[in-house]
Amino acid sequence: MSCDNLVTGQQVAKVFWRKSSVEQRIESYMEQVDECIEVFLKAIRLFLEEGRTVQFESLVDECHKKESSADDIRREIEMTLYGKALLPESRGDILGLLETFDRVPNAAETVLFMISCERIDMPEEFAADMLRLAETNVETYGFVRKGFDALMTNPKQTLYVVKEVEDSESRSDRQERNLVGRIFDSSYTYGHKMLLKELVFGIGDIADRAENIADRMGIVAIKRRI
Repeated sequence: MSCDNLVTGQQVAKVFWRKSSVEQRIESYMEQVDECIEVFLKAIRLFLEEGRTVQFESLVDECHKKESSADDIRREIEMTLYGKALLPESRGDILGLLETFDRVPNAAETVLFMISCERIDMPEEFAADMLRLAETNVETYGFVRKGFDALMTNPKQTLYVVKEVEDSESRSDRQERNLVGRIFDSSYTYGHKMLLKELVFGIGDIADRAENIADRMGIVAIKRRI
């Protein structure tokens, strides 16, 4: 999946809040998360093709800035919502979703920091599978992103998206297991194998956290239909 397919900029239903400023800030938050994930995949592709170059380190820094910006916006939204811009039930739904969403860009940032700080070198024989794993995880995030917009406009549709997320996360799990098995069947040092394994699990954590978001969205969608 290409990052170009990530859903952005859709209007959020007024049923959740009363102030347009909240709607605008949530849209801004989602855009920052989208951009963070886009930079993450761009950085992974560059790392797998060229290694830890100056350009890669620049993308690590850019990902960090996007994640930090999303954090700042989320805190602004929380302060607004705690100011009773919403009914208590809706406020809790949105706050819970944003807190869960925030773990996805954090996971992406952690992976890039891991590569940079631990000076990880990627054996060519694992590069293609590592890229497929990263793309699957970004695809899983894309489904969640689509589900969030559906939740705001058509809660019933969200339940279908939840199934897409689950299927994509399961595919990520299979890719993780196969890749880790190949890594430990190789002749590299145990320490190198452990670094690569942690990198695999770090990338897979994006899909795991996306599935957590989907679970929460499914509950909110059901509540909205009652």
